[in-house]
Amino acid sequence: MSVLETIFYFVVPAAGLYLLIVLLVVGPRLARRPRYRVGQPWPHQPMWWTANPRGAGLPAADGHPVVGERGGARGSW
Repeated sequence: MSVLETIFYFVVPAAGLYLLIVLLVVGPRLARRPRYRVGQPWPHQPMWWTANPRGAGLPAADGHPVVGERGGARGSW
C-alpha cells in the first residue's frame, strides 16, 4: 500500500465526514433570510393588530372606548 493510497483510505473519508458535519450545522444558518437589525428600515407592511388602538388612532376593538392604561408587567413581591 502506497502513501497516497493510505491518505486516500484514511484521510479523505475523515475529512469528508467533518465537512458533512460542518455543512449540517452551518448550512441552515446560511440559508436563512437576513435578520432585521435595529436602525434598518422596516421592509414589511404594518400589522392589522395593535395593543394600543387609541395610540394608533383606531377605534377600540370591541366598540367600547379605551379607558386608562391596560396591561403591562406588574407585581408585588
